[in-house]
Amino acid sequence: MAGAVVNIDAHIGEAGIVNTGATIDHDCWIDDGVHVSPGAHLSGNVRIGAGAWIGVGAAVRQGIVIGATAVVGAGAVVVKHVPDGATVVGNPAEPLKRSAELRVKHS
Repeated sequence: MAGAVVNIDAHIGEAGIVNTGATIDHDCWIDDGVHVSPGAHLSGNVRIGAGAWIGVGAAVRQGIVIGATAVVGAGAVVVKHVPDGATVVGNPAEPLKRSAELRVKHS
């Protein structure tokens, strides 16, 4: 997409989307079906598993691994690895609490 940057030795898998203004730095490995939303920034040597989604404006520190089908929320700042299927939000990015977890905590 317009303004997207993919740097040297980066790999974008089949059916991947690198949206407007997103940057993927050197030596990143983006697996199949990953969506990198507008304005998201991946530092060098980031690994993203199949089917993951990186939200608009998210930033991912170098060397981070984001698991398959994980979701990184809009504007999140990812400074530690994200397991398969997890959803992380915030700065620094932390796992999203589900409503059932919140009900138990406040009971």
